[in-house]
Amino acid sequence: MLRAAYRIAWKDVVGDLRRRATLSSMLFFSLSVLVIFQAGLEPNRSEALKLMPGLLWITLLFTSLVGLGRVFQAEEEDGALEGLLLSPMPRGVIFLGKWLGNLVLTALVALLLLPLMLILLNVDAWGALHLIIGVVLLGILGLTGLGVLLAAMTQAARARETLLALLLIPLVSPLLIAAVQATNGVLGLTTEIAAWIRLMLVFDVVYLAMAPWAFGWFVED
Repeated sequence: MLRAAYRIAWKDVVGDLRRRATLSSMLFFSLSVLVIFQAGLEPNRSEALKLMPGLLWITLLFTSLVGLGRVFQAEEEDGALEGLLLSPMPRGVIFLGKWLGNLVLTALVALLLLPLMLILLNVDAWGALHLIIGVVLLGILGLTGLGVLLAAMTQAARARETLLALLLIPLVSPLLIAAVQATNGVLGLTTEIAAWIRLMLVFDVVYLAMAPWAFGWFVED
């Protein structure tokens, strides 16, 4: 089963790298947000440090929405979605493969985004970069898990990208608030880190435990 999930994820990641579709769109969007923010507000180093956690997670949220809107696009264009759902593998394995593929693409964008954000905002947080990466990876586990589930639920809707955003943003807000606070702690803006990390872990476990079961239920209907 894990091999089947790995193959689905590998197909999505390699296929997207060949088409240069989702990853390039996500990168372009995230870079545009950073450039517009820097050019529009021109914050000094102190202001940029305080604004960075919120800007980072808002950028990751909307960048992930760009990728989540295309999670099932390749199967729909090839007419392969029904065949995939009719295959004997459990629906949870299909979810796991689609989630892993989206997680890899989102993580690649985040790893490229972080150093560019430090450079453009002129924030001296290179010593905490590995901790910020850890918080980001922890946050996008739940963000992409819930996002892929909602993408499956809305993939047949006429205005699916709008509906996806309307559903995802309020449901993932508790995780994002914890992620912003944990990033604040890593950057030395607050003293509390452990409690927010534990809260992120709780949300990740809940989202990822619920999603494979709910995915099977949504695609069954």
